[in-house]
Amino acid sequence: MCAKKTEVKPYHHGNLKEELIDKGLEYIDKYGVESLSMRKLAEASGVSSAAPYAHFKNKDAFLDAVQDHITESLTEALKKTYEKSGEREVLIELGKSYVIFFYENPLYYQFLFARRSIDIDTFPPFRFYSEVAAVALKNMHSKRLTKETIRKKTITMWATVHGLARFALMDGVIDTDNLDKEIGQLLCSIEV
Repeated sequence: MCAKKTEVKPYHHGNLKEELIDKGLEYIDKYGVESLSMRKLAEASGVSSAAPYAHFKNKDAFLDAVQDHITESLTEALKKTYEKSGEREVLIELGKSYVIFFYENPLYYQFLFARRSIDIDTFPPFRFYSEVAAVALKNMHSKRLTKETIRKKTITMWATVHGLARFALMDGVIDTDNLDKEIGQLLCSIEV
């Protein structure tokens, strides 16, 4: 009698590191970061309990990698928007891009801003936005603004789009069927 050949499942599908990050975020959203372990991350991803260790030393390293992944994705989205925007509308377009990014990735918003390890002055998306805002504000105000005034205006603009991103994730606050237009109108109503 011939032995029955057992089918061996592939180790993982696609990019395991990204899959672990995605599944980890889903797990954290459902059960909280405190209950996440590397074993539970492996279970949620459908891989062996050793598989996550090929990419992350431990839970803290995993959480740092998730934060880095989100930060890089947001920074990239802002840079793409910047490249497509004209000088006059760049701040509005960056604001819309920020809100839409988190509307399309609500788990990213929840995770990223629940962490206490973000230093706004070194946070890459904020640094990029600050650099662009400094140039735009100087051009808009004929270079009369001090460095401190530009910093305060930049923080205020960032806080505004951050709040709008949070509102976009809440039911009934912002018209998400027309999100781009709605955010544009809200941002245009604020004088910078």
